[in-house]
Amino acid sequence: MNWIKFAIWLSGLYAIYYAAVILWDIARNGRSPAGPASNELTFVEHVEPARPEHEQISEYQGSAMISSGGVSLQKLFILAREEAIEYTRPVSFQL
Repeated sequence: MNWIKFAIWLSGLYAIYYAAVILWDIARNGRSPAGPASNELTFVEHVEPARPEHEQISEYQGSAMISSGGVSLQKLFILAREEAIEYTRPVSFQL
């Protein structure tokens, strides 16, 4: 038996196997589901988003702390040189 015959036999067996699996699924889909005792879980949770009140926002506007989100690596080193951030390990300031 050479490689071409082996490949043809192997692909034929795979084709028969997958055809049998597909036909089995088609035959099984014709049945009705098990009814109310099926093993399907459903979760319903009513969640309303929290809306911030204007009073809560205004108490932080006079704060000395300013946060603008993420910064680039170069700006991080600049902030560390200016001692504007607190870091716990020594940082190399070479760019």
